[in-house]
Amino acid sequence: MRVLFVVCNLADYQIPRYRAMAQLAARRAHDVSLVEIFGRSRSNNYPQPARAKFFAEGRVNAVTLFKNQAHGDEHWLSIIGRLREVLRARSPDLVVTLGYQTSYSIYLCALRIFTQRFKLVYMSDSKADDGKRPWLKERLKKLLVSRFDGALVAGEKHRVYARSLGIPFARSRIGFDVIDVDYFRETAQRAKADAAYERTRFGLPERYAICVSRFVHRKNVLLVVDAFARSSLPHRDISLLLVGEGPLEEAVRERINALGLRERVVIISKMPNQEMPTLYALADFIILASTFDQWGLCIHEAMATGCPAIVTSTCGCAHELVYDSVNGFVVSPGDVDELIHAMSLLAEDHGLRGNFSLNAAKAVEEWTPSLFAENVLALADAVGAAP
Repeated sequence: MRVLFVVCNLADYQIPRYRAMAQLAARRAHDVSLVEIFGRSRSNNYPQPARAKFFAEGRVNAVTLFKNQAHGDEHWLSIIGRLREVLRARSPDLVVTLGYQTSYSIYLCALRIFTQRFKLVYMSDSKADDGKRPWLKERLKKLLVSRFDGALVAGEKHRVYARSLGIPFARSRIGFDVIDVDYFRETAQRAKADAAYERTRFGLPERYAICVSRFVHRKNVLLVVDAFARSSLPHRDISLLLVGEGPLEEAVRERINALGLRERVVIISKMPNQEMPTLYALADFIILASTFDQWGLCIHEAMATGCPAIVTSTCGCAHELVYDSVNGFVVSPGDVDELIHAMSLLAEDHGLRGNFSLNAAKAVEEWTPSLFAENVLALADAVGAAP
């Protein structure tokens, strides 16, 4: 069977998925190739060493259509023209594309309908409660999505949403948003063994809670700062580490200053993904207070290092990775009092943090790149792509 992935741009954190896919495909005598539309990204504008190594290895027959461009730089007709050439050369049995609303995904769907030459699966972490979903827009979306043969999604609530768009459970699988659990766990263990050095290297406080998030409205970073100020953490010499940047950065800094927290809140604007395990490992816990979040990959990463989590109920990983009062807390979005209570409990109870830490690491053991690879091939069988 010939499997072709079509993605917008590869980032370092995604590489383990495709490496695992290549390894599994080789064992089962399948051929895997990948098309990257753009060689640059507007959001990941720092070096991607894992991506460069992946292309150099050649384990997957990978090609970049526009090496020096990012999304939005090329007209959709140019994208389709080059993608058509790749499809003719590769003749895939199964095409797995990122999303269903991009120009290349819509083109692939149209080609699938009119030629019947391959089966088509989309990858997505969308779910029903990702903000407002106007009825008419959802109906139109269903007309498109139902034409796909299957879906690889993040978790079970994402499968439910895919079903509402016309993809039955029999033709959907989980495992899209997975991480290299082994790398995060092993790197975290090394960081904990030399914690003093790592704190000095990154300028980290002795104790801190961490929030990894873009500084945009739906991420509620200002709410996290407010909750921190009103919690018991500052009085216990526990700091807040914010990792991220975005249009609200000035507002966040102004709020920190207004609350007199300049000595208690540390902001790191950019951090390569390969360094993140250290920041998670030395934190007391992680917070993701978004109004909604498709999955919460930072939570997945943090839990692999044994870091307990506080997430809102509208985060995709809530009740899939994070279980309330088991390995973290699930709070209501926008409820600052509930967030304060959860933060204070984790800060004050060492035994609770220890139990949650063990349970956090266990919860993500199976959410690995192998799950991604196995379920892509399971979907191939389910949609009839495998010979």
